Amino acid sequence: MKSKKKKLGYGLLGILIFLLAIRIALPYGIKWYLNNRVLNDMDTYTGSVTDVDLALYRGAYAIDSLRFVKKGVELEKDFIVVPRLDLSVQWKALFDGEIVGEIETYDPVINFAFSEEEDNSQTGTEEDWTEIVKRLIPIKINRFSMNNGTIALTNVIAEPATDFPLEKFNLEILNIQNVKEEEAEALPSKIKVSGYASNFRGNLKAEADAMLLKRIPDFDYNLSFEGIDITSLNPLFKHYAGMDAEEGTVSLYSELVLKDGDYEGYLKPIVKDMKIFAWKEENRKLGQFITEFFSQGIKEIFENQPREQFATRIPIEGDLNDPKIDIWTTIISSLVNAYIDAFEYQLDGTVDFDGVVQNMETNKS
Repeated sequence: MKSKKKKLGYGLLGILIFLLAIRIALPYGIKWYLNNRVLNDMDTYTGSVTDVDLALYRGAYAIDSLRFVKKGVELEKDFIVVPRLDLSVQWKALFDGEIVGEIETYDPVINFAFSEEEDNSQTGTEEDWTEIVKRLIPIKINRFSMNNGTIALTNVIAEPATDFPLEKFNLEILNIQNVKEEEAEALPSKIKVSGYASNFRGNLKAEADAMLLKRIPDFDYNLSFEGIDITSLNPLFKHYAGMDAEEGTVSLYSELVLKDGDYEGYLKPIVKDMKIFAWKEENRKLGQFITEFFSQGIKEIFENQPREQFATRIPIEGDLNDPKIDIWTTIISSLVNAYIDAFEYQLDGTVDFDGVVQNMETNKS
């Protein structure tokens, strides 16, 4: 009897040791699989991870130092660097009868580079990233978040070179797979974005409702980009207008609805304390002197003098292949701000998804 108990004990101990060995070896096996079968099997980019941690009790694994680098080029920065990435089953969705996952990233950095030369650009458009995500986590993703990220846009236009780093970037996308379908909601996914543009010293905030399970997603967004130092835009002003600004700030507000490729909304820029012309400016050519002098005069005509602000409301509508801007309405809006009712530093709240869709259907009929 005792020998049977000993055999049973040894058997259980052997099973325990075997399971423990698998548990210890599994992270190394996953790391090998990711580096050699997933991240090294891409067309344009190659990737790597340094470590994998498992949390079997919550159906999750974490990846340390995930990197993506474009093949065959020598760019200064990697395309994507994620110090910590957590992939797990979304347990809340199980109560809705769905097995889906979520991805949480910490301190990620994405370096976009735009150039006319292929060797100097990395935009990510060359790769099907949905397939990479599917191989990283073999279930549908229902939630995605970026925490304290950095998104850098370099050389957005070929000339002049312009850097646009967006720091302290936070992004959360909820209900991507429409798990919580309440009364066939048209825009079931919720998106929140915030960030700080360090070069422009402006704060970005945006919220959107969306239907992401379409080739061209539908969405309804609200966006504010406030406190931009207008002198940081001088490289663009010089390139396109032949002048620069001496001081001032600009804030941008926008609402827009996109439905089946058609869109309708507005942009509302508000410029505060803008000064274009200065009598003394080093290395200024005669043409720039004249341009800035008359631009300052035009700005004074369209400026709300008590508030020292120039503003307008630019209506935008059309489809993705044929964008339209109403110039006359834009001019009239600037006059309204200057002489009738100054625009406020806020969203107008005039763009509603249901109303815009109804208007689109009326115009098509």
